[in-house]
This record gives sequence, structure tokens and C-alpha cells, in this order.
Amino acid sequence: FFVDRVPIRIYKNTDATKDVFPNEKPMYMFSSIWNADDWATRGGLEKTDWKNAPFVSTYKDFHVEACQWEDPYPACVSTTTQNWWDQYDAWILSDGQKVDFSWVGRNLVIYDYCTDTTRYPKLPAECSVSPWH
Repeated sequence: FFVDRVPIRIYKNTDATKDVFPNEKPMYMFSSIWNADDWATRGGLEKTDWKNAPFVSTYKDFHVEACQWEDPYPACVSTTTQNWWDQYDAWILSDGQKVDFSWVGRNLVIYDYCTDTTRYPKLPAECSVSPWH
């Protein structure tokens, strides 16, 4: 997932995870503003200043390019090379994108369920898949 051309989340679909998302299941975009529970604030380290409420998120110039889902499989599902998502460059991060992704992880990510062994003693399978390969 990219925001302003910067990778912020990598979700690898591999046969190893026995996952149908995102190549055999429709997907959708969902956004929310996190609450101030301990799990979302690194145990309370990230303080919420409630004087700034209400908290609002807005989006502008939002654009999505995608394959419209059709049962049993859409015509645009990774069987051609006509779409940008069917190109090799869309499947792997460039060296510059890897640098950006690492920076995001070090400086902006507050919570990552793949490191939360308290809430998830058995981490989801996708957490063991390397984002670099």
C-alpha cells in the first residue's frame, strides 16, 4: 500500500500462507482513526490530547486503479501483462522504495500486529513472510 508514492504497508500473498487475499478475493479500502487504548499507544507512551477532539481525517485527490471483481475470476486478474499490477515492478519494491519503507517503519509506525505477541501469541501466517522477496 502506498501513500503519496511511499510504501507504508506490504502484504505478501504466498501459497505458504494459504491465503486467498488479495488475488482470489475482492478487496476494499477501509480507514479509521485509532482509539487511545493501550494497544494502540504503545502502552500509553503515545499520549492523546483530548483537547484537540473531535479528531477528523480527510482525503483529497484519492485515486484507485484496480481490477473490477467478477465471478469466478475477472478478466484482468494476473493473466495478462496489460495492467500495471501485472508487471514485475509492481510485485517488488525498488531499492529506493525499500529505503522509504524502512524509514516509515522506524519513524511513523506506532503499532504493528506482527510484533504484538501479547495480543497475538500465535502471529498470523503473513507475519513470517519477508516483505523484501
